[in-house]
Order: sequence, then C-alpha cells, then structure tokens
Amino acid sequence: MRVALFFIFIGLIAISCQKQKVQGKRYFDLDSLVNAQILYLSKTKASLKKEVIFTEKSSASTNILDSAAWSYELDVFRQLDLINRPIYFDVYQVKDGIKDSKSNLLVRSYEADGKSPVPYLRLFYQGTPSRIKKLEALYSETNSLYSSQRKLEMYFDDAPGNPYLTGFFIEGEQKMIMSDSVHYTIRTEIQ
Repeated sequence: MRVALFFIFIGLIAISCQKQKVQGKRYFDLDSLVNAQILYLSKTKASLKKEVIFTEKSSASTNILDSAAWSYELDVFRQLDLINRPIYFDVYQVKDGIKDSKSNLLVRSYEADGKSPVPYLRLFYQGTPSRIKKLEALYSETNSLYSSQRKLEMYFDDAPGNPYLTGFFIEGEQKMIMSDSVHYTIRTEIQ
C-alpha cells in the first residue's frame, strides 16, 4: 500500500512539474512591452499625431494623451499576445538572427505552422532583441458574421537600455455578412 501511494505521489509531482513548464512558456511578452510604452508615454506627456483614412474619408488630429487614452490606442497590439496562450505553444516556428533585406536590422520571426489568428509576428532589432526597432504582425479573424484582417506595425527608438514607441501603423479590412468590405488605415507619429 505504501509503495502504491509513493508512486502515485511521484506521478502527481511529475504531472505538476510538466504543467508548470507548459504554463511558463512564452514566445514574446507583448503585454509587458505595451504596458511599458503606456507608462513611458503618459509620464513624458507625449502627443499623438494621428491620421485615419476610412473608406476614402480622411481625418487628422494631434492630442496629448493620458495613460487611459494611451491604453485605448495601443490595446489592438495587446491582442497579439495570444501567441502565448497554451493552445498555440507548438504552433509557431521561431527563427532568429535573420538579416533584413531592407535595412541593417536583424529579425526574430514567429511563423504559425497551423491555424492561428496571428499568422506571423516579426521583431526587427539592432544587435540584440532588447534593442527593438520595429514590430510587425498580421491579425486575422473569421467567423460566421464577419472576417477581419489587420496588418500591425510599431516603430521604436531606444533611450539608454529601453525602447520607446515613436509611432504605429494599422491597415485593415473588415467584411460583414451581406455588406461591403471596409478598408481603413491609421498612421501615427509620437512627439
């Protein structure tokens, strides 16, 4: 009886360790990156120059934002953090140190092998991944009512040791059932 309990105990420890290992795996911590940007931008009282083109109509604005407004503006990039959900742990192939053909930057690429709302995410960096210069991703969503696709880009410069956001770009298209497609573009510059 004691021997059986001992093996059950050892089995439970092994299963527990295995679950902790799976839960701890992360590809790239986008949530922390976005939170750090919100904190930095609100603390420095940065302004957002924004141009929106929506179905051939255009508008532009410049505003100084608080932390809640920055959180709202950058929330779309938080959606990319779903690559870290356990269901997608074995879906992505990670390639690092790829030379970008259009610049002197290196690329870390997360490419989905299977079905994922984020087919790819690429980090462009200088020297080390902590010196990120650009983030590029595609977010795609389809269900019975609509389909949506967004190309997302964030641009960074770096202060001593920390990247800071200098702008972002969003280009998307949405198709609702029984209606026309809607195309939009958002270009921003942070000052």
